Amino acid sequence: MEEEIVKQLTRLSAEEENILRGQGAIRRDDYALTEEFIVNSRKLLGSRLIDLRPHTRFFDFPEHGHDYMEFMYVYAGSVTHGIGGEKVTLHSGDILFLNRHIRHSVQRAERDDIGINFILSDPFVKSVFGNVEQNPVMSEFLTRNLDAHGEGEYLFFRTAGNFPIRSLMNCLIYSLVAGRENDPSLFVQLVALLFSYLAQYRDTLVNGLRFPSAETQFRRSVSAYVRQRYPDAHLHELADRIGYDPSYLSGKIRRTFGKTFGQLVQEERLVAARRLLCTTQMRVDAIIRSVGYENQTYFHRLFRRAFGMTPHALRMAARANAQPPNEPQ
Repeated sequence: MEEEIVKQLTRLSAEEENILRGQGAIRRDDYALTEEFIVNSRKLLGSRLIDLRPHTRFFDFPEHGHDYMEFMYVYAGSVTHGIGGEKVTLHSGDILFLNRHIRHSVQRAERDDIGINFILSDPFVKSVFGNVEQNPVMSEFLTRNLDAHGEGEYLFFRTAGNFPIRSLMNCLIYSLVAGRENDPSLFVQLVALLFSYLAQYRDTLVNGLRFPSAETQFRRSVSAYVRQRYPDAHLHELADRIGYDPSYLSGKIRRTFGKTFGQLVQEERLVAARRLLCTTQMRVDAIIRSVGYENQTYFHRLFRRAFGMTPHALRMAARANAQPPNEPQ
């Protein structure tokens, strides 16, 4: 690779100079928009579809996620990631793919440890996907990456001794550093070719694991609590259980589920009431109390709005082997 390109990849960044001067660590605001430390693609890519960024050295990079897919190529030295409680160490020439749902940390790298992060926007990933549909490993990885509720996943390729892949990586690096204004289709073709090489040299895949994403874990925790505690569920109790500030939790639930905590609880209560009406002989007023309501008039109004009929009518329909609505409308 040209000497000037190597210099650009290895020279100290302003962030690294500040770290070495003891003037603090990384600034999260340079990377993320939220307290959850999800690195934001717009902050790193701007209007570009793909770019690279040398990994910040001299600092233990804390656990974080991304709202994009990335992969790291170690140009020189070694870089160690922490993923799901395990250490994954890449040596010169190795590649680690991380989908948008996974969280990881990176141990301190020294001056001669050069890890290069490739940042891939969703539109870019979709463009590449059409070129790798016959490649089961990478096509399935990309599919799960684009799934809004997918699980965290990584693929680790030990490609240090593979000349074709290392040559292609040098070409991709050169094209991005020296020709950022090139036709994006060139980068699509290079990345698609990389995926094809990785499929051809299957022995280079040494590890690949899936983990529930932070969002998936959050969804599961909230849903499990609501299912178990719906008669007397309380936002503050849930906040204590999963370690969130109640106000922040309220907003996070709304962003994640598209509904408020109260709406989730109300839906679970109505579904439970429907189930009891269809499967037991309990009096309607007893069912209303058992699912957490005291005001029967209010319950009847909610129930009719959700299922399009009164509790009594729904019970009669169930007994007549009709098919009542399965979920609130």
